[in-house]
Amino acid sequence: MDRLKLKNSAKESLKGHYGEFFKMILVYVLVAFCIGLVAAILDKVCGTTWVVGKQDFMGQSIDQTASLFGSIASIIETCLFSFGITSFFLKISRNEEVTYKELFSKTGLAVFFFALTFVAGLFISLWSLLLIIPGIIATYAYKMIYYIKLDNPEIGVLDAIKKSKEMMNGHKWDFFVLELSFIGWIILGVFTLGILYLWLVPYMAVTECNFYNSIKD
Repeated sequence: MDRLKLKNSAKESLKGHYGEFFKMILVYVLVAFCIGLVAAILDKVCGTTWVVGKQDFMGQSIDQTASLFGSIASIIETCLFSFGITSFFLKISRNEEVTYKELFSKTGLAVFFFALTFVAGLFISLWSLLLIIPGIIATYAYKMIYYIKLDNPEIGVLDAIKKSKEMMNGHKWDFFVLELSFIGWIILGVFTLGILYLWLVPYMAVTECNFYNSIKD
């Protein structure tokens, strides 16, 4: 697996698309804020916020809270837009025309996203009960499930997981090393107060899409 080629291809594909990426992020933040605001109001009215712990900050003890509707809102946001975001980067990796509106293109797959993520997470948890290593191996075996669904709209949950396992057979280590190759940039991003991630996140996402494109056949 030529990691440098995958990365260079991602850089080339992203040229001219950062503007749409920033628009997509802005729209996502605004929508998430609105959903979160409604959830906060419902939690306030229904009294569904509770303290789960305390944290010391600058000598003061601050309550750490959780809320029912806030948690539901977070799940809804993830399920509604994750496929759209993935599709946005996948199209860029294939040099297809795409705009920030791709964010809303796969909202109809929200329930499927939840089911796919839940089942894959369940399998990973069961493997982890044996030992940590089998759980990690399972995690990498299921890395392609979302891309597979986008390319195969008719596929079911278990078939998507099975196809990902087959596709990642012999490629798990390659993918792990590819992710590891970004560690320097990730650490550097911390020292830029996260600003670097505006460039790094799409770079990593499109590189991962390139990996998928290279092994999907």
